Amino acid sequence: MTDFSSKTQTLSEWSFRLCGAAHWEDVRIPHTPFVTDPEGGPHWQGLCEYRRCIRAENPQAGESFALHFHGAMHTARVLLDGVELARHSGGYLPFEVDVTQALADGAEHELIVVLDNRDAPDVPPGKPLAELDFCWFGGLYRPVELRRLAALHISDAATAGLVAGGGVFVRTIRADGQMAELAVRVHVCNGSAKALAGSLEMRVLRGDVELARGIALSGVLEAGTGEHVSFSPCIANPALWSPDSPALHTLELTLRGPEGEVLDRRCERFGIRTLKMSRSGGLEINGRRVRPRGTNRHQDHPYAGYALPAAAQRRDAVRIKEAGFDYVRLSHYPQSPDFLDACDELGILVMNCIPGWQYCGGAAFEDACAEAARELVRRDRNHPCVILWELSLNETQMSEAFMERMRAIGHEEFPGGQMFTCGWMDAYDVFIHARQHGRIHSWLNGERALVVSEYGDWEFYAENEGFDQATGAGLLPEAHNSRARRIDGEAKLLRQAENFAIALDDTLSSPAICDGQWAMFDYPRGYNPRQAACGVMDHFRLPKYAYHFYRSQRDIREGGPGWRGGVELFIASDWMPGSSPIVRVFSNAEEVELFLDGVSLGRERPMCADYPHLPYPPFEFDAGTFRPGQLRALAYVGGRSVAEHIVRSHGEPVALHLWADTLGISPDAADDLLFLHAELRDVSGSICVCSGALVELDSCPPGWRCVGAARVETEAGVASFVVRGSGRGSFTAHSGGLAQASLRL
Repeated sequence: MTDFSSKTQTLSEWSFRLCGAAHWEDVRIPHTPFVTDPEGGPHWQGLCEYRRCIRAENPQAGESFALHFHGAMHTARVLLDGVELARHSGGYLPFEVDVTQALADGAEHELIVVLDNRDAPDVPPGKPLAELDFCWFGGLYRPVELRRLAALHISDAATAGLVAGGGVFVRTIRADGQMAELAVRVHVCNGSAKALAGSLEMRVLRGDVELARGIALSGVLEAGTGEHVSFSPCIANPALWSPDSPALHTLELTLRGPEGEVLDRRCERFGIRTLKMSRSGGLEINGRRVRPRGTNRHQDHPYAGYALPAAAQRRDAVRIKEAGFDYVRLSHYPQSPDFLDACDELGILVMNCIPGWQYCGGAAFEDACAEAARELVRRDRNHPCVILWELSLNETQMSEAFMERMRAIGHEEFPGGQMFTCGWMDAYDVFIHARQHGRIHSWLNGERALVVSEYGDWEFYAENEGFDQATGAGLLPEAHNSRARRIDGEAKLLRQAENFAIALDDTLSSPAICDGQWAMFDYPRGYNPRQAACGVMDHFRLPKYAYHFYRSQRDIREGGPGWRGGVELFIASDWMPGSSPIVRVFSNAEEVELFLDGVSLGRERPMCADYPHLPYPPFEFDAGTFRPGQLRALAYVGGRSVAEHIVRSHGEPVALHLWADTLGISPDAADDLLFLHAELRDVSGSICVCSGALVELDSCPPGWRCVGAARVETEAGVASFVVRGSGRGSFTAHSGGLAQASLRL
């Protein structure tokens, strides 16, 4: 997380239209230029434009002004008063446009941004959308800022264009429980036409406690030049960052003029931690070996696409941590810094990725990949959560020269021993391999570490290794694959959870230092009109049985600020006609007892013989034959009951219950995106897992609006809506003859 000077203005309010349309509509950034249906279609591609007025209030001599775009999909033209100032290609990483000369008069100027999200073979990921396994959507989907910089100022790392430089760079040189040695590098620029003097003050803070300080750059910086200033602070008895104790520090930098006046101030958050990765030593963080379980994430939300406010990004990170994962691969493109900030805070390890999926173009494309690799490292190098850099094109044949170029870029941009590049071909610092490709047990390459990049989906889906996704050649029987929607019912959801259990048990027996299940959330894709239902949660972030399986793999002692751990106990059954009498229960307890209508079916220990490598195998009970009633599970630790879960055979719906999935994160006061879920419930309060009932979101409070459909069918007893806005107030919804449900934020 980087806090810039208070002179930065966030440009949230714009007018928008598809190019050629007569009407402009008022929109708020982040914004998507079109709204998809829940399956991700119809997907629009073309030209769109955004406009607004900007001005510099009382500009001073020597000041400079820059428009900073955090993400614009994917080819942009920036015009001021009809004059083109810049063009930029690449939709996932930031770029800047200097507007100093234009804003020097202090007057209002019309800013227009024209965006093109059509297929572009030289713009990563390059592959046509109709052949791609995800969607890139479009628009100004991340913040836009007008930055006002003093003549003497600290540059921005992502846009300064300097190898291993620009902005602020904090590295841990060494660290243990007694002492940490840091290397701090700060790039100070003089943008004026004359030489200027200044001083740079540095403080390292943990909360409000100052741990180190220093001062440098008391001399003169020549006009139009920049200088890197270095500090080497040492921290006694440091709090080290790790997944189970994500301690964060703040580097506070104050740039002062000759009279002590503040010219620029920057706060950069970072963590103190060291990394080692090897085949024999595994993954070591701060000298301690860890073996994290992980997942893969696509960042889009239904209807909203990529256009997510910060709070929505954070909720996804909380969902990942609460699902039992301490590692996530950001498939297959750079994702939001807001998400990385949340991973820093929650202790989620990250594999950071350049854009790429089953495609490599010509020289221009490879050059664009190289530039994306540099920009990605510069943007994200201070995040302690990022431990792996996938500077590789996923499942793509690449030349040796290209891979060596990308690996070298990683080490040029992040010198020292803490950079670990990775790729799916064995030419990087770490080899990442999907279970479907079959080498997670047989691969041998000295001490080079192995990461299982994906598992649990394609190996149960098709006979090939995943390169014929468009035609689906060699598909395995539908009943046996891992793709399950909540609407598919108990048997399919159990199959998905079982496949993940089998595959995780296998990856844990391999030499891999960590693994990533495919995938955390269901997601739309370009080559198929239906979502990929691979997720342990659906696209609306509702859990499937597999979610509870993974939660049960976490130790009951684990938990932390902002996320829920502890005891997990879940009966994987709807207990309705057609339910299996062999009942699966997921828990991290020592023993589980299951009751049917008050009669004990036994007190069991986990199925360790069937899953010898799982931390907490499932439990299984035989109910004989199905009869309607109540299943009640009790979890025991140390002989004491510590948790209860009840499932009842439901009756007819008698009530509609409306709730907001805030995850305890208060709706953002300025702009938020929330899931509202309307549940059909019977007289006992059980969710009626029936599908097809219509639910309508009747009203939203002032300041909120429904994004996408406001009238939807229930899926397994739940209808889901997406709302966006800010403020307090009440939402209402109804279904058939049931009483109207209301929810007050």
